[in-house]
Amino acid sequence: MPAEPRSLYDPVRYIIDAGGKRLRPALTYLCTLQQQDCKWRQAAAAVEMLHTFTLVHDDIMDNAATRRGLKTLHELYDLNTAILAGDVLIALAETSLASGKYPQASEMMLEFAHSFRYVCEGQALDKEFEKNNSVSIEDYFRMIDLKSAKMIELAAVLGAYASGITDVEPFRLFAHHLGLAFQLRDDLLDLTSQNPSFGKSIGGDIVEGKRTFLFLRAYESITHVSEEEQQLLTRILHQQAKWDDVGFARIVFTKLGVIDESKKMIADHTNIAQAALKKIEHPAVQTALQHFSEYLLHREH
Repeated sequence: MPAEPRSLYDPVRYIIDAGGKRLRPALTYLCTLQQQDCKWRQAAAAVEMLHTFTLVHDDIMDNAATRRGLKTLHELYDLNTAILAGDVLIALAETSLASGKYPQASEMMLEFAHSFRYVCEGQALDKEFEKNNSVSIEDYFRMIDLKSAKMIELAAVLGAYASGITDVEPFRLFAHHLGLAFQLRDDLLDLTSQNPSFGKSIGGDIVEGKRTFLFLRAYESITHVSEEEQQLLTRILHQQAKWDDVGFARIVFTKLGVIDESKKMIADHTNIAQAALKKIEHPAVQTALQHFSEYLLHREH
């Protein structure tokens, strides 16, 4: 990474050094285990920087104060610095991917470009939904497919390509369902996590009025709950919920069974992902991805 101008690259270093789980580059690596000495790092770094770009810009759009337990870029510096730092992360990601000089470089660059576009489309839908009072469960899954699952797919597909595999579809299918399960789990943890490493304020989705699976399924029962519960769901719908509402929302969602339903759906998508591993020929890759999916299924942050 360049040193100058420091006004640009110091913020970039700050957000990268903030840490995170590094799940996507880890997935890229695991998909290369069938080839020793594979140059996986360039592809993995590209995925992580693209992901970090989305976090920087999402935080701006959501006016978030913290990320990974630290101040967000626009809070620590200013809005213009955060926008520019996010932008240059894309250039750094493309540089990293190109520097790998992979035999299937054109396919990998196209995959990267598609994922970049998809995640922007997913974010656009996410913001649209905040003002839309008729979002369906189907709409929600379309949004998380674009915003979250496609990024997980990118990590897996780039790893497969980097190791010389030409038939990447089994990796894509595995990552697609894993990505859906991942976002469902993320939405669930936003309301239920008690792990201090979660890195975000618990209940942020409630306060922001996010159209998550939990809320959408709960709102379907609005005519069958008490007046107090109806008022809560209406406040969430109109982005008028307060932090004091989060505990009550957890109680209501539990009572309506949507938390258990979400857990089942997470397990179902994880099972579909694991079934796709049968089409991946290398045993070491199968085993590694099996363990990876189990970790995501049970993660607490």
